[in-house]
Amino acid sequence: MLFCSSCANPQKQEKGGAKEKIPLEKKTCGKIVFDKEIHNFGTLKDGEIVSYSFTFRNMGGSPFKISKMVKTCGCIDFKYDFDAIEPGENSVIEVIFNTSGEWGNQFKGATVETSEGERVELQIGAFIENKQFNNL
Repeated sequence: MLFCSSCANPQKQEKGGAKEKIPLEKKTCGKIVFDKEIHNFGTLKDGEIVSYSFTFRNMGGSPFKISKMVKTCGCIDFKYDFDAIEPGENSVIEVIFNTSGEWGNQFKGATVETSEGERVELQIGAFIENKQFNNL
């Protein structure tokens, strides 16, 4: 696990008999910020495979990577870049939802974990029409 911290401790240096404070360079961690964390697909039919791209940006001062993705269901999958996301850079995580065997209101989640230790929960939802279950 990688931890980041800010350095603000001044160094002291002798200058003409007086001690001068010289600040160390401040470093900040990478920070993942999503445009939105929830997406509703609306009404879908059983068997449809749909996807949504969650856009995010590194709003911190150092690069990070997506280190782990955890899904709540075998019906969802992911596509994302394994490269480091530089400060100020945008990227996407595509969440793919297979509706086969699903019916009614469905809410699924995925946890994104970065190399900085941040965790963000992404959510998708849909109403699935399934002829097999509509008559129950």
